[in-house]
Amino acid sequence: MPRRHPPREEPLETRRHVFTCPHCGERISAVLDLSAGYQRYIEDCEVCCNPIEITCQAEEGAIIAFQAGIP
Repeated sequence: MPRRHPPREEPLETRRHVFTCPHCGERISAVLDLSAGYQRYIEDCEVCCNPIEITCQAEEGAIIAFQAGIP
């Protein structure tokens, strides 16, 4: 009998990216939309709740640049 794989948590156009919060230093993650190309937005840290400016550049389904900073 063929082995079944569980369904993916995220569509193929997204990827979970782990980074360090610039405020508290904790390792956190964000789900990035790789189909968007360039994106820049504010997201709160899931640990300290301070705002983080996320900048991401993706090409052909790969992250080519990522930065998480204080807005």
